Formats: sequence, C-alpha cells, structure tokens
Amino acid sequence: MFTALLIIHAILAVLLILVIIIQPGQSEGGVAMMGGSSTGSAFGAETGAVLTKTTAILGALFLLNSLLLSVAGSKYLKSSSVVEKVVQQQEEGKK
Repeated sequence: MFTALLIIHAILAVLLILVIIIQPGQSEGGVAMMGGSSTGSAFGAETGAVLTKTTAILGALFLLNSLLLSVAGSKYLKSSSVVEKVVQQQEEGKK
C-alpha cells in the first residue's frame, strides 16, 4: 500500500506541475509560453476557469495523498518519530 501511495504521489506531483506551468499569467491573456497568442487558446474561452479548478482538485488530492502517505509510512516503517528513535538510542546507551 505504501508503494502504491508513493507512486500516486509522484504522478500527482508531475500533473500538478504541468497544470501550473500551462496556466496563463496575470498580465497575459493566453498561453504565451506554449506558443499561443493572447487572443486564442487551445482549450477554448474558459481555459482559466478549467485550469484553476483542475489545479485546485489536483492540489487537494496531493494534500490528501500526503496525509495518507504519512500515516501509511509511520505504520510501514513501524516508527512514529525520528526524535523518539534518538531518545531511545540515548537511553539504551546509558544502560
């Protein structure tokens, strides 16, 4: 399960980066970086709204997957904290 969540996390990260990159800037009207003009768009007139919603959805999925990955990772690695491990090692060294 941990490996599957890790793969999903990587895919979500790449998709989120791509969606953010293709969004038009504040002063630009279109997708100038992708070679488009300021008057037209490859995705139609509502490109900004679609990309904004897509970014929000991917961001929410990324955040949710991060939380799931954290919970699964603590169970997978059978530890709750690096600090606790250091404290345990120090206590064992004193005995």
